[in-house]
Amino acid sequence: MGDKNVATKIEVNNRKVENPKFYGREVRGIRRHYDWLRRRLGKKKLLKVIKRIGRKEKVRVNDVLHKISKEIVERAKETNAIIAIGYPKGIRNKKKRKSA
Repeated sequence: MGDKNVATKIEVNNRKVENPKFYGREVRGIRRHYDWLRRRLGKKKLLKVIKRIGRKEKVRVNDVLHKISKEIVERAKETNAIIAIGYPKGIRNKKKRKSA
């Protein structure tokens, strides 16, 4: 969750979705752009500008995240689906390793 996978749709009504939808591409693009911009401005020692663009980045990312969550909720309402947040337990059968 978070940066790596903002939101993905994997299963609907106990049926696997053939092509899961990844919603984070736009967020990653925004963050990548502002990271590039911060590095470029940092070389020029423009720290006030870096703070200002950081606020703009936050607003843009929050807007995109709001739109993503709204779309997920709308699709869930249309298909009468349940929304699960987080990592499902038991998705991987992890064996506990004993430390030597």
